[in-house]
Amino acid sequence: MCYNGGAVFENKGPRLISFIGMDGDLVEEIFKRGQELGLGMHIYTEDQVYGYQLTQEEIDFCQGRADFAALPGGDLTALRASGARFAKILYVDTDFPRLKKLRKDLADFEKVSEMSFSSNRYLEFNPPKVNKGTGLKKLCQELGYQLDETMAIGDSFNDLAMIKAAGTGVGVANVSPEMRADCDKITEKTFDQGAVAEAIGRWVLPDYE
Repeated sequence: MCYNGGAVFENKGPRLISFIGMDGDLVEEIFKRGQELGLGMHIYTEDQVYGYQLTQEEIDFCQGRADFAALPGGDLTALRASGARFAKILYVDTDFPRLKKLRKDLADFEKVSEMSFSSNRYLEFNPPKVNKGTGLKKLCQELGYQLDETMAIGDSFNDLAMIKAAGTGVGVANVSPEMRADCDKITEKTFDQGAVAEAIGRWVLPDYE
Protein backbone atom coordinates (compact mmCIF):
# COMPACT_ATOMS: atom_id res chain seq x y z
CA MET A 1 0.00 0.00 0.00
CA CYS A 2 1.27 3.46 -0.91
CA TYR A 3 0.18 7.08 -0.48
CA ASN A 4 -1.59 6.34 2.83
CA GLY A 5 -3.78 3.77 1.11
CA GLY A 6 -4.43 5.80 -2.03
CA ALA A 7 -2.72 3.16 -4.15
CA VAL A 8 -2.23 -0.58 -3.92
CA PHE A 9 0.61 -2.15 -5.89
CA GLU A 10 1.70 -5.70 -6.53
CA ASN A 11 5.51 -5.77 -6.30
CA LYS A 12 5.78 -8.10 -9.27
CA GLY A 13 5.85 -5.97 -12.39
CA PRO A 14 5.10 -3.74 -10.46
CA ARG A 15 1.35 -3.86 -11.11
CA LEU A 16 -0.97 -1.07 -10.02
CA ILE A 17 -4.08 -2.68 -8.49
CA SER A 18 -5.94 0.47 -7.50
CA PHE A 19 -5.38 4.21 -7.41
CA ILE A 20 -7.59 6.94 -5.95
CA GLY A 21 -6.43 10.30 -7.19
CA MET A 22 -6.77 13.65 -5.46
CA ASP A 23 -8.70 16.49 -7.08
CA GLY A 24 -6.26 18.86 -8.79
CA ASP A 25 -8.11 22.00 -7.69
CA LEU A 26 -7.94 20.86 -4.07
CA VAL A 27 -4.22 20.08 -4.34
CA GLU A 28 -3.70 23.54 -5.84
CA GLU A 29 -5.59 25.18 -2.99
CA ILE A 30 -3.61 23.28 -0.34
CA PHE A 31 -0.36 24.08 -2.16
CA LYS A 32 -1.11 27.81 -2.31
CA ARG A 33 -2.05 27.84 1.38
CA GLY A 34 1.28 26.17 2.14
CA GLN A 35 3.08 28.84 0.14
CA GLU A 36 1.32 31.58 2.12
CA LEU A 37 2.40 29.86 5.35
CA GLY A 38 6.01 29.57 4.14
CA LEU A 39 6.05 25.78 4.51
CA GLY A 40 8.07 23.16 2.71
CA MET A 41 5.96 20.56 0.92
CA HIS A 42 6.00 17.13 -0.70
CA ILE A 43 3.70 16.71 -3.71
CA TYR A 44 3.03 13.11 -4.76
CA THR A 45 1.81 12.07 -8.18
CA GLU A 46 1.12 8.50 -9.24
CA ASP A 47 4.79 7.83 -9.98
CA GLN A 48 6.89 10.70 -8.59
CA VAL A 49 7.41 12.86 -5.50
CA TYR A 50 8.25 16.53 -5.90
CA GLY A 51 9.79 18.76 -3.27
CA TYR A 52 8.99 22.42 -2.65
CA GLN A 53 11.27 24.67 -0.57
CA LEU A 54 12.74 21.79 1.42
CA THR A 55 15.59 22.44 3.83
CA GLN A 56 18.78 20.41 3.64
CA GLU A 57 17.82 18.86 6.97
CA GLU A 58 14.57 17.62 5.44
CA ILE A 59 16.35 16.25 2.37
CA ASP A 60 18.83 14.45 4.63
CA PHE A 61 15.99 13.07 6.78
CA CYS A 62 14.31 11.64 3.67
CA GLN A 63 17.52 10.07 2.34
CA GLY A 64 16.64 6.54 1.27
CA ARG A 65 12.92 7.20 1.73
CA ALA A 66 12.16 9.63 -1.09
CA ASP A 67 13.93 10.65 -4.30
CA PHE A 68 12.69 14.20 -4.87
CA ALA A 69 12.27 15.71 -8.30
CA ALA A 70 12.36 19.46 -8.86
CA LEU A 71 8.90 20.98 -9.13
CA PRO A 72 8.71 22.23 -12.73
CA GLY A 73 8.31 25.99 -12.79
CA GLY A 74 8.14 26.12 -8.99
CA ASP A 75 4.38 25.57 -8.89
CA LEU A 76 1.74 23.07 -10.06
CA THR A 77 0.95 24.64 -13.45
CA ALA A 78 3.14 22.36 -15.57
CA LEU A 79 2.15 19.22 -13.67
CA ARG A 80 -1.54 19.96 -14.08
CA ALA A 81 -1.10 20.75 -17.77
CA SER A 82 0.64 17.40 -18.26
CA GLY A 83 -2.37 15.54 -16.84
CA ALA A 84 -0.43 14.21 -13.84
CA ARG A 85 -2.58 12.30 -11.36
CA PHE A 86 -2.05 13.60 -7.83
CA ALA A 87 -1.93 11.12 -4.94
CA LYS A 88 -1.39 13.37 -1.92
CA ILE A 89 0.33 16.51 -0.64
CA LEU A 90 1.91 17.20 2.74
CA TYR A 91 3.30 20.07 4.77
CA VAL A 92 6.64 19.85 6.56
CA ASP A 93 7.20 21.29 10.05
CA THR A 94 9.48 19.70 12.65
CA ASP A 95 7.70 21.59 15.47
CA PHE A 96 4.93 19.06 16.16
CA PRO A 97 2.88 21.19 18.60
CA ARG A 98 2.85 23.95 15.97
CA LEU A 99 1.83 21.41 13.33
CA LYS A 100 -1.09 20.27 15.50
CA LYS A 101 -2.21 23.88 15.92
CA LEU A 102 -1.94 24.34 12.16
CA ARG A 103 -4.34 21.45 11.63
CA LYS A 104 -6.93 23.20 13.78
CA ASP A 105 -6.40 26.40 11.81
CA LEU A 106 -7.03 24.46 8.57
CA ALA A 107 -10.34 22.96 9.67
CA ASP A 108 -11.84 23.88 6.29
CA PHE A 109 -9.62 21.27 4.63
CA GLU A 110 -10.76 18.62 7.13
CA LYS A 111 -14.16 18.67 5.41
CA VAL A 112 -12.82 17.98 1.92
CA SER A 113 -9.77 15.77 2.51
CA GLU A 114 -8.43 13.04 4.77
CA MET A 115 -5.85 14.69 7.06
CA SER A 116 -3.30 12.87 9.21
CA PHE A 117 0.07 13.30 10.91
CA SER A 118 3.13 11.19 10.17
CA SER A 119 6.61 11.08 11.68
CA ASN A 120 5.61 13.98 13.97
CA ARG A 121 6.81 16.34 11.23
CA TYR A 122 4.23 16.02 8.44
CA LEU A 123 0.63 17.08 8.03
CA GLU A 124 -0.68 14.97 5.17
CA PHE A 125 -3.68 15.50 2.89
CA ASN A 126 -5.29 12.62 1.01
CA PRO A 127 -8.52 12.32 -0.99
CA PRO A 128 -11.64 12.16 1.21
CA LYS A 129 -12.05 8.85 3.08
CA VAL A 130 -8.72 7.54 1.76
CA ASN A 131 -6.43 6.19 4.47
CA LYS A 132 -4.40 3.08 5.23
CA GLY A 133 -7.49 1.42 6.69
CA THR A 134 -9.38 1.66 3.39
CA GLY A 135 -6.22 0.59 1.58
CA LEU A 136 -5.98 -2.52 3.77
CA LYS A 137 -9.60 -3.39 2.96
CA LYS A 138 -8.86 -3.08 -0.77
CA LEU A 139 -5.79 -5.29 -0.40
CA CYS A 140 -7.81 -7.92 1.43
CA GLN A 141 -10.39 -7.93 -1.36
CA GLU A 142 -7.63 -8.45 -3.92
CA LEU A 143 -6.01 -11.30 -1.98
CA GLY A 144 -9.20 -12.95 -0.78
CA TYR A 145 -8.62 -12.48 2.96
CA GLN A 146 -10.82 -11.17 5.74
CA LEU A 147 -9.73 -8.18 7.81
CA ASP A 148 -9.68 -10.30 10.97
CA GLU A 149 -6.91 -12.38 9.33
CA THR A 150 -4.58 -9.40 9.06
CA MET A 151 -2.02 -7.75 11.29
CA ALA A 152 -1.02 -4.10 10.85
CA ILE A 153 2.05 -2.50 12.40
CA GLY A 154 2.62 1.24 12.75
CA ASP A 155 3.98 4.15 14.75
CA SER A 156 2.32 7.37 13.57
CA PHE A 157 -1.18 8.79 13.27
CA ASN A 158 -1.39 8.02 9.55
CA ASP A 159 -1.20 4.33 10.58
CA LEU A 160 -4.10 4.59 13.03
CA ALA A 161 -6.95 3.79 10.61
CA MET A 162 -5.05 0.68 9.49
CA ILE A 163 -4.31 -0.42 13.06
CA LYS A 164 -8.00 -0.09 13.91
CA ALA A 165 -9.14 -1.93 10.77
CA ALA A 166 -6.78 -4.90 11.10
CA GLY A 167 -7.62 -8.05 13.03
CA THR A 168 -4.54 -7.38 15.16
CA GLY A 169 -3.31 -3.80 15.41
CA VAL A 170 0.28 -3.48 16.58
CA GLY A 171 2.05 -0.34 17.75
CA VAL A 172 5.84 -0.31 17.91
CA ALA A 173 7.63 0.62 21.13
CA ASN A 174 7.84 4.30 20.14
CA VAL A 175 4.28 4.56 18.82
CA SER A 176 2.68 7.97 19.35
CA PRO A 177 1.44 7.92 22.97
CA GLU A 178 -2.07 9.04 21.99
CA MET A 179 -2.41 5.88 19.84
CA ARG A 180 -1.38 3.25 22.40
CA ALA A 181 -4.91 2.63 23.65
CA ASP A 182 -6.02 1.77 20.09
CA CYS A 183 -3.34 -0.91 19.67
CA ASP A 184 -4.02 -4.56 20.48
CA LYS A 185 -0.30 -5.23 20.95
CA ILE A 186 2.83 -3.15 21.60
CA THR A 187 6.28 -4.39 20.61
CA GLU A 188 9.33 -4.06 22.84
CA LYS A 189 11.39 -2.74 19.92
CA THR A 190 11.14 0.31 17.67
CA PHE A 191 11.10 0.01 13.88
CA ASP A 192 14.83 0.75 13.78
CA GLN A 193 15.44 -2.09 16.24
CA GLY A 194 13.41 -4.70 14.33
CA ALA A 195 9.84 -4.25 15.57
CA VAL A 196 8.31 -5.87 12.47
CA ALA A 197 10.38 -9.02 12.90
CA GLU A 198 9.47 -9.07 16.59
CA ALA A 199 5.74 -8.77 15.83
CA ILE A 200 5.84 -11.57 13.27
CA GLY A 201 7.87 -13.78 15.59
CA ARG A 202 5.60 -13.24 18.59
CA TRP A 203 2.12 -13.10 17.09
CA VAL A 204 2.22 -14.69 13.61
CA LEU A 205 4.84 -17.44 13.65
CA PRO A 206 5.62 -18.05 17.33
CA ASP A 207 6.63 -21.67 16.69
CA TYR A 208 8.89 -20.90 13.73
CA GLU A 209 12.63 -21.36 14.21
